[in-house]
This record gives sequence, structure tokens and C-alpha cells, in this order.
Amino acid sequence: MLRTHHIIPLIIALLFGSAFFDGTRAQDLLPRSTPEAEGISTAHIQEFFDTLMQDTRTEVHSCIVMRHGHVVAELYPMPWRKDYRHTTYSLSKTFTSVAVGMCIQDSLIALSDTIGKFLVIPPHASSGIRAITVRDLLTMQSGIPVDTQMRIHETQWLRAYLSKKPTSAPGTRWAYDSIMSYMLSAIVQKATGQTLMDFLTNRLFTPLGITDALWEESPEGITCGGWGLYIRPEVMAAFGQFLLNKGKWNGKQLLSSSWVEEMMKPQSVNGRYSYHIWQTKYPGWAEANGAYGQFIFVIPEADMVVSITQCTGKSAPIQEWIKTMLADNCHTEALAPYDYSISFNDYTMPIAQGKAFCSDSVPSQDRKANIADGITLGDNPLRWKHLGITQNNDTLLLDICDTDGHEYNIALGHGQWIESEFNALPYYNPPFQGNFSNLPTSWHASGSYAWTSSTTLSIRLHWTDWLTSASLEIVFSEQGKPTIAFTPHNTGNKVQILTK
Repeated sequence: MLRTHHIIPLIIALLFGSAFFDGTRAQDLLPRSTPEAEGISTAHIQEFFDTLMQDTRTEVHSCIVMRHGHVVAELYPMPWRKDYRHTTYSLSKTFTSVAVGMCIQDSLIALSDTIGKFLVIPPHASSGIRAITVRDLLTMQSGIPVDTQMRIHETQWLRAYLSKKPTSAPGTRWAYDSIMSYMLSAIVQKATGQTLMDFLTNRLFTPLGITDALWEESPEGITCGGWGLYIRPEVMAAFGQFLLNKGKWNGKQLLSSSWVEEMMKPQSVNGRYSYHIWQTKYPGWAEANGAYGQFIFVIPEADMVVSITQCTGKSAPIQEWIKTMLADNCHTEALAPYDYSISFNDYTMPIAQGKAFCSDSVPSQDRKANIADGITLGDNPLRWKHLGITQNNDTLLLDICDTDGHEYNIALGHGQWIESEFNALPYYNPPFQGNFSNLPTSWHASGSYAWTSSTTLSIRLHWTDWLTSASLEIVFSEQGKPTIAFTPHNTGNKVQILTK
């Protein structure tokens, strides 16, 4: 990841998006301040951001640092933007826990309630199934063996799950399973008469000023609960602040403080898992997290919240960086102001490196050309069926037809990111199975390209309102079909795509 230094006025940062103080807009949920005004130095935040961007184990799409209820720094490396939603995977679970807590304070649900109070238990179900409580689901201790493939092969998830045979007594063995969160979503829906998403819209999202959250639903019309929540990075930070405030927002107690305190204490037999939120190695901290590096850290000792979105399959010591670079360097009093007119840092994800044209000798009149009229692709993770490539000066256009029959274009810039909007699904691993509804109807991708030789085209793509990013290398041959190598950044595993 790249960082560039500029000696230019702060107004340029506001126009083009710096790591700091992206001026207040209508969509902002949270007040802004400077690090020094809130007792932390810009130098320490800069060290933290530099570490996030330079470590090979991370691919950071956003980071927001809050102190004393104010955003003091925010990072959106190009081509990522603050106004796009990002999927959160299992970080969604902590929102489900809040919904359960609200139902408990309304006396609609009790932790000791068995699931049969709300859900239809199959007649042949075992006594172990009938003994599972709401608390067992919240702590991932149902006793039912984990089956990650059930959601792919089944459409009646409740019946399929409740038909399984427990392998341990409820409450005695911890095993992480997103279907337990789905069961809680179904219980909330039964108890309130609303989907989990509709319930939280009324009780949490609207009071916090959140109007653009989206949550996937199952074939049964139930909010997924354990995954599938699409929210902007600032929504994550606001939710973290809500938990830090022990359920209070703008002076109103939306969720009882006792529930927030309980949900963030160790509650399971593994000692680290609470009510759909994790303990960290640092006492008192809480961590909501999701696959590929989605995090909200709630840090009462420093009156701080840090939220991060990423796409990485590697583990980096982010907790430790936050502790040593941020939390340990907080002061109770304001610090001397920092002169922001002197310098600031911009960040960008790596752009494809190489030439704008396949040959230095290409005459200017030939710089608009069809590179490939129509490449037919074999089975591939992108689900692209046909691919055409045209060049118009220093812009390339991918003309795509996917296996669902959608036809769309993705533009690529040389030395810059170019963004495209389309109605087809983004690259998603594992792929959408057709079992989910309430998905976004439009998506965005940003791309860059470069010719690394007269026959080799390098492409980098980021699906900027989803999660994934990838590299493509296309090698052309006069004698035969081009060869295409596809590398998703979250795994780093190169896949050769056959061409016909």
C-alpha cells in the first residue's frame, strides 16, 4: 500500500480525501474533532495508519479512530470511499445480540427460554434439541454439530437445524456456528412480529441516524442474523460508540446498560466468547469481528472506539497495534494543536504497474483499439462467461457477460483508479448460492491496468461496496488463445482460467 506526502493546504485534503478530517457531510453520523483536542497525537495515529497500510498481512479498506465520542481520524485508501457500504460477515452477530437484549428488556424473551417457546420443534427431535435455550445460542453452546454446508443444500434452515442430533448437552461445549445467530433472528422475528432488520431499524438504526443499512434474508424470509449486514464504516464506528456508551445515544437509553455490561463479559465455557461478541487479550476490551478482517474494538480504558474493514485471509496483530500505538498514548488533557496546513498523508491501494500501451511504438492513431473481441472462458470464480477488451488511450474497458446472462462493463485506468457501476453480482467467495434475498441491486468496482510487456496485461480490481479484490494477468499469443491467471487477494491462491 502506498503513501504519498504533500506540502499543500488542508483544503486539498478535504477535496480529494485524506486520512484525516474528511469534512462533515450530510451523511455523517458522528461529530469530528482533531486528535490533539481529544488527547492523542497525530504522530501516533499516523504511525498506526502507516502500519496498517504497510504490513503485508493487511488489506485495509477503512479505519475510523474515535476518542471521547468524536471521530479524530479516518482512513479510506483509494479506491475505497466512506459513502459505500461494506459487508461485515460475522460482525453482524453483535447487532443480533443487541436485538435480543432489546427483546429481553421488553420482556418478550428471556435468556432461560427454550427455543420451543418460539420455534416449531420437529416431532422426532431429541430431548437435547428441546433443552436449548436462548442463552445457549448467544454463547454458541447449543450442542448441535456445525454444518457449514447446510445453507447451500437446504432452503428450510430452521427445520434442517432442529432435526440434527446434538453431540453434547446444551451449555457444555462451545462451537462457533452462524446458524445459531440465524436461530436467534428467527426467535426475535417470532417474538416481535418483525424481521430482525425491521426491528433494529425502528429501535437502533433510526435513532442513530442510519438510513442505508441492508441485511440479507434467507429463503424463509428471516434476516440472516449471523452474517449479511451491509453498512458503511461510520455505522460500524457509531455502533461501537453506542456499546461504549452502554446503550445510550443522544441522552436516550436505547438498550439497558446492564445488558451491554453482561453481553461483553465472558459468558461461554471457552472463556473468550460473550453474547455474540469477543473478549480480547486486554481486560475490559470487547471486539466484534467478521471474516477477512472486519473489526470494531470497544476500549473503555481509553474512551476509544476503532473500526476497520478489510479483505485479508491473514492474521495481523491489530489489537497489539491499537494498544501500543493508540490506547497507551492517550492523555486526559488536550494536547498542543498540530499544524495541519504543513502536511498530511494520502493512501492508495497498489495500482497496476507498467506501461499504458503494449508497445512504445504504437502510433497515436492506433491507441483506440480492440484488444480482444470476445474471449470465451471456462468455469471460473468470477463467473464470467465472455470477455472483450478495448483500449481508448489510457483507459481499458472490460466488456463482460456473466453466467447469469448479465452484460456490463468495468473501466480500468492507467496510473489511476476508475470506478464503474453495474447490476451484476461482484466476485464473491464462496459464490452467492441463490439462497439469499434483500441483496443490493447495484454494485461498484474500481480498476487499474498496465502492460508489463507487449503481450502481458496486468489488472487490479476492487469491488468497492462489497469486500473482495483481485488481480488478473492476461497473456496474449498470436498462435493461440490468451491465458488468464486470476488471484483473489484474500487468499493469494492463483487460479488459471481456461479460454476457448
